[in-house]
Amino acid sequence: MEYVEETDRIVVRLARGDRVMESLETIRDECEVTGAFFFGIGAVDEVTLGHYDVGEQDYKERTIEEDFEVTGCLGNIGPDKIHAHIQLGRRDFSTLSGHFAGGRVSGTFELIVVPVATELVHQYDEPTGLDVFDLE
Repeated sequence: MEYVEETDRIVVRLARGDRVMESLETIRDECEVTGAFFFGIGAVDEVTLGHYDVGEQDYKERTIEEDFEVTGCLGNIGPDKIHAHIQLGRRDFSTLSGHFAGGRVSGTFELIVVPVATELVHQYDEPTGLDVFDLE
């Protein structure tokens, strides 16, 4: 992983074999990020996707090993949590998407991390069963 801190963003390039979520945790720790949003593109050959069932208040996760183009990855970083969603392109040009729990880079993965002044700490929300921003 390589990254450059600029005045208002962090430019990141992950290399083959890097783990995406673990790399974002490293960025958070080394750059002292307490609140940020990020977006990126790239390629992965292993991904763990999730889907949240609000009624059951439970995530269902599945790990898939396949060559994917990452056509979009969006998320946020708080001191206690990194939350992301991802859209993946398959060889047949179909797509797969969901909550992004992790993945391994197969070629490259390029990200822009945009820090914000607000600390993005999460708090449990009983009606949904989700950890949501505590903005009070």
